[in-house]
Amino acid sequence: MTITTETASSDPPAERQPGVLRDLTALLSRSSAYAISDIFKQAINFLLLPLYTAYLSKADYGVLSTALAVAAVLEVVYGLGLRGAIGRLYFDQQGETGVRAFLGTLTTFLVGYGAALTVILLAAGPVVWPLLGLEHEIAFSPYILLVLLTVPLNTLGLSLVLPLYYVRGQAIRYAAFSLFSFGLVTGGTILFVVGLGKGAEGALWGRWIAALVVVVPTIWILARNITPTLRRELLHPALVFSLPLVPHLISTWALNFSDRIILGNFVSMDDVGVYAVGYQFGLVVTVVISGINTAWTPWYFRVHTEDRRDHVPAFVTYFVIVTAGLALGAALLSREAVMIMTAADYHDAWVIVPLVALGYFLNGLSLRFLDVLMLHKRTSVVPLTTILAGAANIGFNLLVIPQVGMIGAAYGTVFGYAVRLALTAYYAARTGPLPFEWGRVARVIALAGMVAVPGMLLHSGSLWLTIPLKLAVFGLFPLSLLLTGTLNATERRALWRGAQLLRGKLGRAAS
Repeated sequence: MTITTETASSDPPAERQPGVLRDLTALLSRSSAYAISDIFKQAINFLLLPLYTAYLSKADYGVLSTALAVAAVLEVVYGLGLRGAIGRLYFDQQGETGVRAFLGTLTTFLVGYGAALTVILLAAGPVVWPLLGLEHEIAFSPYILLVLLTVPLNTLGLSLVLPLYYVRGQAIRYAAFSLFSFGLVTGGTILFVVGLGKGAEGALWGRWIAALVVVVPTIWILARNITPTLRRELLHPALVFSLPLVPHLISTWALNFSDRIILGNFVSMDDVGVYAVGYQFGLVVTVVISGINTAWTPWYFRVHTEDRRDHVPAFVTYFVIVTAGLALGAALLSREAVMIMTAADYHDAWVIVPLVALGYFLNGLSLRFLDVLMLHKRTSVVPLTTILAGAANIGFNLLVIPQVGMIGAAYGTVFGYAVRLALTAYYAARTGPLPFEWGRVARVIALAGMVAVPGMLLHSGSLWLTIPLKLAVFGLFPLSLLLTGTLNATERRALWRGAQLLRGKLGRAAS
C-alpha cells in the first residue's frame, strides 16, 4: 500500500540509535506521546474534583457514575469493536483509494446501524431499564435517555477518527482531538453543574451538548478521508475481525464498570458516589499503563520480527518497576489526596484507592503475558480470559457487596484482575517462552509490598506532616532497588548519567 505524505509517520531520532538504548528511548517517546492526552485529562479531572464534589451530592455523584457506566457498555455495543478492525485491516487496503473506500464503508455502516439501534433502544428502554432494579434511584428519563442520545454521536469519533490517527502514527492529532472532546465535556459539565446547579442531570446535558459540537469536526475529518460507500467485500472482513472482540470488550466493561450498577442494587446512591470518587483516584495507575501499552505492543512485535528480543525481559522488569511504583504511590497517598481534593462528605473514599490501584497493577502484569498470546496469534484465548475474569468479578460482587457494602466492590476489582492474571499467565506459559526475569520481578513486587504496608499505616494526625513523611517512605522503594542490587551496575550507571544530563538541561534552562 502507498502511504501519502499526510499519513506517513516517521520514527523519532532514537530509532536510528543502535542497540538497547534505541529501543528504550523509542518506547519511552511513543509511550509519552500517546499517554499525554490521557494523563492531562486525568490531571484535569483531579483538579476539578473539589469543584464537582462541592456541587454534586454523594447521591448525585452516584447517579452520574452509574449513568456513565451504562454509557461505557453502550459504546461497546455501538462501536462493535470496529476500531480494532481499523488497526488491523487499514494496511491491507490497496492505495489511498482503497483506504478511503474502506473507511467510507465503515462510516456508512456505523451511521445506519447506530441510527437503527438508537430507535430500538429508545423504544425498549423504558421497559428494560426497570428490570435492572435501579429505576427507583435513576429514572430512565432524563438520565438514561440522555445517555442514549449522547453515545451514538460519540461513536464516529471513538471508532473511526481516533483509530485513524493511531494507525497513521499521528499522535499529536490523536491527542488534539481527544483533548478537544474532553475540554467540551468538561466545560459543559461545569456550566450545568456549577453555573446552573443542575446536578447529575446537568452533567449529562453538558455531555450531550458537547457531543453535538464534537460531531461537527468529526464529520469534517471523515469527509476529508473517506469515500461514502457501502461495499460488502470491505465490511464483511471488518465485522469478522471485530465481532468476536465484542464479548471481550463487554467483559472488560464488567471488570471496570459493572460494580457501580451492582452497588446501586444493594447500597444507597450516597455510597455509590463515594465509591466512584475513590475509584477515580485509583485510575491513575491504569492511565499510565495504557499509554505505555499503546507504544509497547507494536514495539514488542517488531523486535521479535527483527530477532532483537534479548533485552525484552529487562524491559518487562522496568515496566513492573514503573507500575509497582505508581500503585505504591497511589496507595500511600490515598487518604491525604482524597482529603485535599474532595469535599468532606467524600473523605471515606480513600479506603477504595489502594485496592483499585492494586487491581490495575495486576492487570498491568497480565498485559505482559498477553504479549505472548498475541505474538503466537492465540487470539481465541484472549476473550476467554477476560470473559471468565468478568464473570468472576460479577459473581464476587453479587456475593460480597450485600455483606460488606462498597468495600466489597473494591475487593471485587482485585479479585477479577487476579483471575485474569492467573488465566493469562497459565495460557501464556503453555504457548511459548515467557519474557520475565522472575527473580528481579519478584524482588520488585516484594519490595513494593514491604514499603506499602507500614507506609499505609502511617498517620501523624497532621495532614501536612503526614504527606512529607509518606513521600519519604515512598523514597525507600527506589532506594531499596539500588541497595538490594535489583538494578544492576549498568542500570545504576545509566540512571546516574540520565540524572546528570537532566540536571544539566535544567541548569541551562534556568540560566
